[in-house]
Amino acid sequence: MENTDNILNEMQQQLRQMKEKLEGETIVNEKILRNAYRKTLGSLQRKALRQTIIGIVAMLLSLNLLNVGFSIPFVIATEVMLAFCLAATIIINNRLPKMDTDLVTAAKGIVRFRKGYANWLWIGIPLLILWLGGMVYEIMKNEAFPSEAKYAMLIGLGVGIVIGGAIGLILRHNILSKSDETLAQIKDLTSED
Repeated sequence: MENTDNILNEMQQQLRQMKEKLEGETIVNEKILRNAYRKTLGSLQRKALRQTIIGIVAMLLSLNLLNVGFSIPFVIATEVMLAFCLAATIIINNRLPKMDTDLVTAAKGIVRFRKGYANWLWIGIPLLILWLGGMVYEIMKNEAFPSEAKYAMLIGLGVGIVIGGAIGLILRHNILSKSDETLAQIKDLTSED
């Protein structure tokens, strides 16, 4: 009988030790997942900062359109459009959660960020079309440009649209993919709790 009690006590002790080891494994896995979440969130935050810097640089560079011969109203309209786009970008990017945010709040922030980022095309593309129409009009009506220069500028504008559009779509896809990856990691972390 005493031998059976010793065996039972020993089995209970081994069971407690196994539970402690398993709990340690869960903590390690959670740390790994949390580090992966922070890494992808950090990547999104860096891309958001890069977009803001590019917007500021674009606003500064567009002032050079005055030196080339574009009209003051067109340059002002360009600056206003770029300022609006920059403000919208900053607002959308501010939806990204901070690193120390709890996971439920972080998931809500990333969902809001992703939705705003995905819906931005509904505003950005009409603005771009409107601006491009103004640019073509400015190029064609400007008497200071020789006709060969006008066509060269239009070709350059077309090439810029194609290259810029491709880069923009690739960046958009990468950011939306990173958002989805971050949400999946948060789901993994919260499903273990």
